[in-house]
Amino acid sequence: MTGTGFEEQQSAYDAGFDPQMLVGQFRRLGDAGPAYEIMSVHDDQVAVEIVYSDEAVSLKLAEVLTDPIAETLP
Repeated sequence: MTGTGFEEQQSAYDAGFDPQMLVGQFRRLGDAGPAYEIMSVHDDQVAVEIVYSDEAVSLKLAEVLTDPIAETLP
């Protein structure tokens, strides 16, 4: 049996990645969750605002990077 071996699907970020570039992006919590706007990034914490409720929330950078970019807003 032959295979391609283990391949990482998505890493949290690479050495040349600047998390500040995320500010202003709109993403969704999971595949079908509410949209949020990234307000600021501090170390591994990301301040976001939920679009529907204007609620301010802090998320981990690694979690934000796995959330899909919001194609549409409410």
